[in-house]
Amino acid sequence: MTRQMTEDDRAAIGKLVERHRAALRLAVETVAARAPMSAVTWTRVEKGLPVRLGTYGGVETAFGWAPGAVLRFLDTGEDPQDVQPAPRVPRDLVQEVLDLDCKDAVKVLLVRAVRSGSKPVDAVLDSDAPDGDKVAAIRALRELKLTVGEQQAPEDVRPAKPA
Repeated sequence: MTRQMTEDDRAAIGKLVERHRAALRLAVETVAARAPMSAVTWTRVEKGLPVRLGTYGGVETAFGWAPGAVLRFLDTGEDPQDVQPAPRVPRDLVQEVLDLDCKDAVKVLLVRAVRSGSKPVDAVLDSDAPDGDKVAAIRALRELKLTVGEQQAPEDVRPAKPA
């Protein structure tokens, strides 16, 4: 079910967004471009005017907040800048994982692992997946380190530097 924003909800979000933008000393045009959305739409958010619910996802993107942080703010009062966003993974690294020749359960493990941050092998080992899938995922991570550039490969699957 889609959440219906009340006038008070929109006003609270608007104040939050305006306060955060001002604290960062950013122009409306600058943050709107990061969203991406028009400066007019961004201004509607700050004024508490009706916008599509997906627009708030653009606000989260512009500020580097975790997905759902704006709605969580409404539900809990938790300030979004205090929410740790999920690590950003280059889209082509995820695509590289999805293009691997392995079963879907292993691909799911791999996507979660590369999105987990700098320790994807630990993420695989800590999962509840069957051992066979874990082994296949770790092998695939090792294969990825050979095909993905050093700047994209997570830290613990990068090729070792010579001593």
